[in-house]
Amino acid sequence: MRVGVIGLGLIGGSIAKACIRAGWTVFGYDVNADVMKMAANWRIGVDTGWDRWAQEVDQIVVSTPIDEVGKWVDAIMSTSRGCTIVDVSSVKTTLANAYSQVHPPFRLLSLHPMAGKEVRGFSYSTADLFQGHPCLVVQGDGLYFEGQMVDQWISVLRSVAVRVPLEQHDALMGIVSHTPYLISAATLVLAESYDTSFPLWSKVVGTGFLDVSRVGASDDQLWEEILQANHDNIKSTFAAFTHLVQEWNENIQAGRWPASLGRTTAIRSKIDPKKES
Repeated sequence: MRVGVIGLGLIGGSIAKACIRAGWTVFGYDVNADVMKMAANWRIGVDTGWDRWAQEVDQIVVSTPIDEVGKWVDAIMSTSRGCTIVDVSSVKTTLANAYSQVHPPFRLLSLHPMAGKEVRGFSYSTADLFQGHPCLVVQGDGLYFEGQMVDQWISVLRSVAVRVPLEQHDALMGIVSHTPYLISAATLVLAESYDTSFPLWSKVVGTGFLDVSRVGASDDQLWEEILQANHDNIKSTFAAFTHLVQEWNENIQAGRWPASLGRTTAIRSKIDPKKES
């Protein structure tokens, strides 16, 4: 398999390294010249322009900021003779127009590998970033979501395939990814508000605080882009969270234990333990 990756950040770089591990021939492009130099050390072909290797590869992964995906889809279709375009964006609904432009000899595979780090950039990318984690295979009209190529990607990333309807994807991300980021970030902001009265707070944190706050320390500009792209779902889910917290606060202020806290162990048990490996 010959694959090109446009955007060699944490996700794109990790995808490229996973493909190399699988024995695929990998080409890459990034706007950052230093990243291109690092990629060359990983046997990622960067010596020729992307518009040249785009004519030779079987697939092109677009791993750019969400607002640039449409531009790249257009550029690929005007340059390549035909290939599979693989979108790995974390928000899908805003890409409906770009998706609708893809027609034979091109086809579109929409994936969302559910893994990441609180740091970004090629230097932090690893071939095993997605191992054991879900990879969402987005299903919808005009999308390619079954067949050998999909199975190959799941095998290369060493992920667990979860097929998700396009119309449900962004709402699901609001529940399991985007609102949790806001909660995690709020934990950090709350702790810092005690700097004056309890300056030792940062010296006494345990693994629980570290686990809860990890994603909240991620790049805020990246998250602003994601939250803006999924704004409608975030509004709904964060409002539901705020309502829950208000309900809990009323109980706590009155000296009562919120009844729903008694269900959390059972709820947590629904998560496949392999996702935490």
